[in-house]
Amino acid sequence: MFTFRKPAALLLAASMLFSLCCCNAEDKQSISGYHINWMDSALFENIDQMKTKSVKDDFAAAANYEWASKQVEDYTYSISAFGEVMRQVVKNKRAILDDKSVQNKNVELLRIADGIFNDWDYRNAQGVEPLKKYMRYIDEIETIDDVSSYMIDNKKNPFAIALVDLSYNTNESLSDQRALMITKPELMLNKSDYYVHMSADAYKQKDKTEKRIRYVLQRCGYSDKDVDKIVRAGFGFETMLIHLEFSELSDTDNVHPMTEILEKAGSYPLADMLKHYKINSCDNISGDLVYLDKLENIYVQKNVDEMKLYFKARLALKSIRYLDKESNEFYLNSELDRSNPFSERHDNEQDADFFGMISKSILSAAMDQAYIDYYYDESVHDEVKDFVRQLKAKYKILINQSKLSEDSKKAVCDKLDKIGEKIMVPDNRADFTGVTFKPKEEGGTFLEILGECNRLKIERTGQLVQTKIDKDFWDIYDSDFSTTLTNAGYMGTTNTIYIYMGILVDPIYNHDYPIEKKLGSFVSVLGHELSHAFDSSGIYRDAEGKYKSLVSKDELDKWNEAAYRIEEHFGGYTPFKGSVSYSSIVDHSKETIADAEGLKACLMIGKDQKDFNYDLFFRSFAAEWRFLMSKQAQMEKVRTDVHPLNYIRINYTLMQFDEFYETYGIKPGDGMYMDPSERILVW
Repeated sequence: MFTFRKPAALLLAASMLFSLCCCNAEDKQSISGYHINWMDSALFENIDQMKTKSVKDDFAAAANYEWASKQVEDYTYSISAFGEVMRQVVKNKRAILDDKSVQNKNVELLRIADGIFNDWDYRNAQGVEPLKKYMRYIDEIETIDDVSSYMIDNKKNPFAIALVDLSYNTNESLSDQRALMITKPELMLNKSDYYVHMSADAYKQKDKTEKRIRYVLQRCGYSDKDVDKIVRAGFGFETMLIHLEFSELSDTDNVHPMTEILEKAGSYPLADMLKHYKINSCDNISGDLVYLDKLENIYVQKNVDEMKLYFKARLALKSIRYLDKESNEFYLNSELDRSNPFSERHDNEQDADFFGMISKSILSAAMDQAYIDYYYDESVHDEVKDFVRQLKAKYKILINQSKLSEDSKKAVCDKLDKIGEKIMVPDNRADFTGVTFKPKEEGGTFLEILGECNRLKIERTGQLVQTKIDKDFWDIYDSDFSTTLTNAGYMGTTNTIYIYMGILVDPIYNHDYPIEKKLGSFVSVLGHELSHAFDSSGIYRDAEGKYKSLVSKDELDKWNEAAYRIEEHFGGYTPFKGSVSYSSIVDHSKETIADAEGLKACLMIGKDQKDFNYDLFFRSFAAEWRFLMSKQAQMEKVRTDVHPLNYIRINYTLMQFDEFYETYGIKPGDGMYMDPSERILVW
């Protein structure tokens, strides 16, 4: 369902190897005569047409018509089963904060943040004054030593803006520790490439970013002349940073001792930064080290004025959503893609916004701990764990029945046996003892809260990179792994599956559902994630998550052929008039194969059940992935998302199975028929 953070260099290597095994379309003769051609049943304007479709010709449309006909075009949450779950998770979180019987440090901090963020009258009364204070701190900078002090003063620098960022990651060479990542700072245009090659996307991103910066600075009282100067210098200095080392990728393959890293940093005050965040001893450091080695060349007194303007540009950009209603409105309007004729503004529910903001900060740990304490059900945990056990057993059967060599089967089965399972609850508890926020009753601001959160997040990085912990340790403070996410995922570098509480909610999961509905919905997600251990990237990692192919090059033909078939089946398909079309630019094969293989394992479990209801099973799968989307959202998904549009996901997955054809009497000529020679199952 989603991709975890992975070492970028390893990802590049995997994709390069895969591309070497797979021919390009122009280099390989077509092997497929099949192309998808269903109606777009994710559009409101097509709902009436859905009722004319039969399960034999368009299962997604036929199975989901009744549900679709009752929906209202309100995109506050996604109009889907996942959207319904997300809405309920937000309600669950609100119930915790509203329950006055819950009194602990975690909830106390959340309530203070909630009291400020969700009080528009209070925020409107403050306007941009909270930000002006931080702008004045930048004005006080005069020397390069002042710059050094500013970058590590969380009271003056709420977003911890500096010329390097600190984070952590797993590393192949470290079995019991995290690597400290020292990288280029977060970029205002998001991608290094945008500073060198001004593509259409780069121009759009720059235009949007510049408008936001200008708006905030003007609200703070800067003259047009000063605004021009800040914007020009901000992008100019950032471009200078990019050209120190032009790369989208960090070196994650190797780790280096602190002495070596500090020597590379030279006059750049990295030592002060590490000391400030309590990183005193760490000999496992990686990242943008060529960049770090050159940074001292521009970290000089003559560039202080440029750095100040750069800091102001970044501060303005980062602050826009945390000020008053007017600023938030400007941000939301600036999100519209004026080049997309279907672009529309869709606002989130206020609580969804608040908890979404929290989920991106270290406060996600406070929310997760409160959620676990309030809603954790051991019987649900045990059932989920048992489903994982059953899925693994079925995968082992598939592996042993395959045509792989005995050595390859052994390697793949060893990896399967060693897949770690992290279910619902992280490996530690959140503890915010000693942390204080100033409430609105005392004049507190959300920017002050963010300053404290950013300090805590980087200090947590320091703790992890200096502590011996298991490679697959699930840290509750890591917001990327929040258990309230409506998701599950597989991480290849640790060979671990993560199953979050945020997906264990009706209508995707209910402890009382019949087995067919559980297998067709929630369990199929687990099967999907387990399949990623053996997709065209996962097959290149061993049981320990290290980069090592599990099968021979000749045995990869099955994966390569399936991937190429998918590319041909999808290629050129256009969901609606005016939309972009599917192309080989985005690789859908991994997710598409994972859907099919995951559902196959679920079908195998179903066959063990007495009087198994295949119709309910298939309809449950269709219900899980039903979506109604705007044209804008569909175009973006087709253009960038490795997951197919959901009605394609439903139909294409189901037509891989004989049981589906037998259940509905589907025959050649029906819209849901695919010749066995065209199907894409690997196992």
